[in-house]
Amino acid sequence: MGIQMMSRMKVCDNSGAKIVQVIQVLGKKRGGTVGDVIVVSIKSADPDSKKVKKGEVHRGLIVRHKTEPKRPDGTYLRTSDTSCILLQPNGQPLGTRIRGVVSASLDRQRFMKVFSMCRAVI
Repeated sequence: MGIQMMSRMKVCDNSGAKIVQVIQVLGKKRGGTVGDVIVVSIKSADPDSKKVKKGEVHRGLIVRHKTEPKRPDGTYLRTSDTSCILLQPNGQPLGTRIRGVVSASLDRQRFMKVFSMCRAVI
């Protein structure tokens, strides 16, 4: 099905946000999947964070999905949660680290910085 409007998900970078709610999936009429850019509202944030505050609106990138579709080689990959990272207005990541793994189905040309910050690509 994918990520829809009003879906809540965890943030897996160190920007200070913990939980976000999806306002809109950009460029699609239906739900979003890994690699889609979304507009999110921050619902829970670290109180000492200088980068983000609760209630702010940011763009995000979906990097993990709990039920990822079938890959071209016929395998399925399931992670424990659905997570995103926050993006700056110019498209670069807001945080400096990404916790956990990142799906390999991201666009390598557009999000090369995300691949260099993550621990592993699956």
